[in-house]
Amino acid sequence: MRSTELPVPVEDTVHALRRLAPGARLHRPRTPELRVVAGALRNCAPAELARTRPEPVVQVVLAAQLRALDRAMTGFFDTGVPEAARLVRAARFGRVRPGRPLLDRLATEPGLRTAALAWADALGHRILAGELRGVTEAPAEEDGRLAAELAVAALLPRAEAGTGGREVLLRRPDEGSAQGAPPGAGEGGRSGSPREPGGAPAGPGGSAFLHVRSVRVTDDGFRVDVAADPPVELLRDGDGLTLRALWWTGLGRVADDLGYEYLLLAKDPAGTGTVRHWCHPCPAPGARVLRLESAGYRGERLRLDPASAGTSAEVLVKLELTVRLGA
Repeated sequence: MRSTELPVPVEDTVHALRRLAPGARLHRPRTPELRVVAGALRNCAPAELARTRPEPVVQVVLAAQLRALDRAMTGFFDTGVPEAARLVRAARFGRVRPGRPLLDRLATEPGLRTAALAWADALGHRILAGELRGVTEAPAEEDGRLAAELAVAALLPRAEAGTGGREVLLRRPDEGSAQGAPPGAGEGGRSGSPREPGGAPAGPGGSAFLHVRSVRVTDDGFRVDVAADPPVELLRDGDGLTLRALWWTGLGRVADDLGYEYLLLAKDPAGTGTVRHWCHPCPAPGARVLRLESAGYRGERLRLDPASAGTSAEVLVKLELTVRLGA
């Protein structure tokens, strides 16, 4: 179950929260359980939450699964399992007063409770299924990660809409944009993180296919536009053709030369080859360099034959772009 849409893995967002640049405007989680989980993430990894904070994890996950159940009962949100149709029928034909709390309905309507339990089992909602059976399930590691995602999502501000802002990207006079090189590029365009052995920041070169087009500062943060032009090959494969392509998944981490990090609130490829990233807060006073770490690539292979299926895989590549900021 995933009730959040974080643009990067929760571990990366937690890491950024611990080194967050000054001026951030975080939200206060609405429930005590979410606040406990959010506080625990200051010193605890998401994978350890289920072991170190089992009670708030169970409460947070149960609340999320009850919300999912409530949505599924309307019939407007398809969950992809046959048990959903039975759940909708039980919810519609139950004799209840409008607006009655869901837990009250589940406690007093055996048909709805049975349908909800079958639905929860079909989707693997262990915490909810245990609640409906009257037993307390111990949270698993994946429950801790989900609780962390929900707590982090409750902290993050919304990405700003609009296209305004002040351009601060300091362009090179020779290139006109900051660039990064593809995995395996030669000298002058090497991949890797400069903090890792053997890694170096990607530099200019004819084989580069990541280009930072814009860094615009707004009232609550900044936007980074990166144009991606990864390689696409069309190869003859026996009697047919095979298409091989890499798709860039956007940035995974944003830091500066002062040691601060920034939250990635959202990213949008917009279908134009340019991926826009909304970051928070504004660049720290005195910061002159942004280090933009790639999240990775998705590789796809498709044989151009109606009877053939394609394959895809996520490829993690440590690639870092370095851009300088002007006034």
